[in-house]
Amino acid sequence: MELLKDTLEKIEEGLNPEGLTNILELKLLNYLGVAPSIDSCTHCGSEKQIITLSSDKGGYICKNCYQNEPLVSDKTIKMIRMYYYVDIKNISKLEVSKEVTREINQFLDDYYDRYTGLYMKSKEFIKRINQLQND
Repeated sequence: MELLKDTLEKIEEGLNPEGLTNILELKLLNYLGVAPSIDSCTHCGSEKQIITLSSDKGGYICKNCYQNEPLVSDKTIKMIRMYYYVDIKNISKLEVSKEVTREINQFLDDYYDRYTGLYMKSKEFIKRINQLQND
């Protein structure tokens, strides 16, 4: 409950609601017991040469274990890890490119579908608002 309260307070302060929602979603995976592997490669455990993340494989994938997973930007790899470990109370600024946000959203949506079976109506609502703003 505290995590949700902190997130809503930061949205109220005017910080990026989509980024804050991604942080909340990522942190909730830990509470659900299905947190992705974001410290090392899900296959071999290497912490070096991480080149993508895969909802199918459960997190980071290194260069040596990469097969045919879609690649994501280095910024997305770094932001996912930062989102997971950041204390929401300490965020004073949150600016993330649309491309990184899109990649994070895609990963989280796929991950939630694959490992939780939960469907968040609020996430769909936010997507529709963003589509209306972009049209």
